[in-house]
Amino acid sequence: MSNRRNFLKTAGLGLAAGAVACTTAPKSKIEQSEDGYASGSTVKGTRKIETVRIKVKAPLLVPYNSQSTPEEKGTGYNFFRSEAFNHNPFTINCGGISGSPIIMDTDGKFVGFMTSYAYQNSTFSFDGVETLSIQVPEGQELYIDESGKGDAAWKDYNTKMMTRLNFQPYKSNPKFWGDVEYCTWVEQKQQSKVRKGHFKLLTHEFVKDYLDKIIAYGYPKGKMTLDHGWGLFPDGTIESGFGSWVPDTKTFPDFQKTMDMINNKGFTPGLWIAFPKIHHASTYAQRYPDMLGDWRSTKPSSPKAERWLNPQADIFEYASEVIHCYYKMGVMKFKIDMSYNTKADMLPIHKELYRAAKCIDKNIEMEFHVPDIFFTKHADVIRTNDIWINDKYDWQSRTKMHYEVSLKSSPGRGINLDHIGGNDTAGITEAMWLEHMAMYKNKKGYPLVSLLPHHVSQKCVDATGEYLWDYDKNGRDILSDFYI
Repeated sequence: MSNRRNFLKTAGLGLAAGAVACTTAPKSKIEQSEDGYASGSTVKGTRKIETVRIKVKAPLLVPYNSQSTPEEKGTGYNFFRSEAFNHNPFTINCGGISGSPIIMDTDGKFVGFMTSYAYQNSTFSFDGVETLSIQVPEGQELYIDESGKGDAAWKDYNTKMMTRLNFQPYKSNPKFWGDVEYCTWVEQKQQSKVRKGHFKLLTHEFVKDYLDKIIAYGYPKGKMTLDHGWGLFPDGTIESGFGSWVPDTKTFPDFQKTMDMINNKGFTPGLWIAFPKIHHASTYAQRYPDMLGDWRSTKPSSPKAERWLNPQADIFEYASEVIHCYYKMGVMKFKIDMSYNTKADMLPIHKELYRAAKCIDKNIEMEFHVPDIFFTKHADVIRTNDIWINDKYDWQSRTKMHYEVSLKSSPGRGINLDHIGGNDTAGITEAMWLEHMAMYKNKKGYPLVSLLPHHVSQKCVDATGEYLWDYDKNGRDILSDFYI
């Protein structure tokens, strides 16, 4: 870029977004790098696509990239790249955890996109050696800091982005948001005797027995979330449940009675809902066929498979109807799942889901699994999501990276320390349970128990209780403070 100095705007000078690029700032206020960029500066695209090139040292941290090869399954390595790549962080699939559109190299050099406008041509390309090339189209801006203070630059980026995106970090939250959470998901998997049997195990009695065990353990009371399986499967297939957010009367003859039971036992009801997916045979697709979007949500793709929700449909009305129905029954927490499509499609869906909930009651807790600065305004809590604790995988690195990406990409929002003991019941041992739980101690976020620990050992029952009570009495610090 021969005239790249003309595209610099010094972040430290306090210029408003859209201000004319600064070309005459005093040198004393600008820390120039070897590439000619100011520390904490912004590059703005012209009417042609500008290409910015920066010398970097691999491996590169790419927190938006949650795609992984089979060899990386269950690890956090997919967030680091040493080989050549070409990524558009706005159109990449969200995956399990997909953070902000930034890159940081081993020496702490930091770059990040600052607007979703012109996202189609906003790309990061690495040559696999030492050059990172960034396309900056008209309307896009790029934050650059080559000082080597990567986390400090990321915090500064977050602070500026909160102003640009017009949202404030939470300073406080409704008390129940910080409560310990209990979730049926892994317990369902533990009790299942047949393949996919866990989807059809949830009943009123299952929930009652689960809560009675928590009470018998003497654990602190908190949120109680019913996971996948509380709803109807209209044609008998699991897939037809996507979009059928209606209780199955065979398993829950009186859903209001179940919600009342949860409340009466001292817990706050929560529901898992996979809003981003919908099946043609589902109850809502039958009523609102315009909700059906791209069917390529499974491999191999099939028009008969579940689809992604159409992001151009009236999602606000759809979400309002579903959320209000269960809010009236006492549900105050919604766990939104299956946001695995492209970020460009997921963002408008998240916006409308969140807006619908907050129009009903601002205190409803809306939890998602996409910790991206552009999504943060439209979430209350981000969960660290799906840790498969199995000796075949480096699950410790996955735990570490899912937490870091969530914390650093969602400033001012709550963190859910998802599933003590992980999401895989096949090989969990006492040592694994205790090691995983220890990784969450003293971290920002609230603990979540899903598998009842007596399946592992009495020591796990006792140690988990000590951890939960210590959090409940002395911690309850759930909000990410990763900003200036």
